[in-house]
Amino acid sequence: MRRSKFACIGALVLILMTAGCGSNSPVSKQAASADSSGAKPASERIYKHAMGEVKIPVKPEKVVTLQYVSQLLSIGVKPLGAPANLLEDLGEKAAGIESIGDVGKYNFEKILELQPELIIAGDVEQETYDQLSKIAPTVVVPWMDYDVFGHVKAMGDIMNRQSEAEAWSTAFRAKFQAVREQLQNIIEPGKTAAIYNIRPKEIYVYGVRNFGFTLYKALELTPPPPVKKEIEKNPNFWAVPVSLELLPEYASDYLFVSVFGDDDSKKRLDEISKTALWANLPAVKNNRVYMLNLDTWFGYTPHDIEKQLQEIVSLLKKS
Repeated sequence: MRRSKFACIGALVLILMTAGCGSNSPVSKQAASADSSGAKPASERIYKHAMGEVKIPVKPEKVVTLQYVSQLLSIGVKPLGAPANLLEDLGEKAAGIESIGDVGKYNFEKILELQPELIIAGDVEQETYDQLSKIAPTVVVPWMDYDVFGHVKAMGDIMNRQSEAEAWSTAFRAKFQAVREQLQNIIEPGKTAAIYNIRPKEIYVYGVRNFGFTLYKALELTPPPPVKKEIEKNPNFWAVPVSLELLPEYASDYLFVSVFGDDDSKKRLDEISKTALWANLPAVKNNRVYMLNLDTWFGYTPHDIEKQLQEIVSLLKKS
């Protein structure tokens, strides 16, 4: 009896010790993550976007994007697939990401083969959206609705990586400050800067997207009065086409010029540069005209802007 009693007590102690240690076991951790009703945490959530509402994973991992490769990489997410032209722009950073065709010419079979949990698109037609939705839940984020910070924030919200998006934003703004400090003795404060993009039949004066984001937002240069007025009305103001006769209204102390790579655009710049209107622009008179490489400056992603920041420092220091 005595031996049996001690055996029972020993067994009881063992059970209690096991129960006490159980809080660190995988089973207990899973139970601890459940709510008070004992239900498992939700694996999906409803997400509102430009095309309505869609049920997506709480924290997606396997994602294909038609637009936002750079933005996803900025928050630590490497998509399974993306359009080929966007991958080319990223160089080595795109390693391991599959091509899904070109923008507007998507390979739906390839997207299906990648078996994504989620697809993130930019501006797409309803027909394209319907095709994508048959493969996986699809979220549409309109390109012109956000600036570069808004694009990354949207990716953070969709991927449930808000803290990563916020960390990127803080670090990116710090880069802007560093570049401004490098140029503070080169660019005179209070001076204006204009951005012209020369095309065969039009001259586009840019606002705060593409070329303008780096110059006006990152470097905090002052746009010409008509551009400044448009930006005040629309914080995402892109560009306005102007005639040669109107260029004096968009004159500035510093002038940044880009040309499309075709022969007609180059010929157009040559013609414009020989006119009296061009010669009388303040920036031209004072030899403050800077040519921007279209391949570097036309992009509007985090990775594009980092390249632009590096180039603008080199460009202005040379002068």
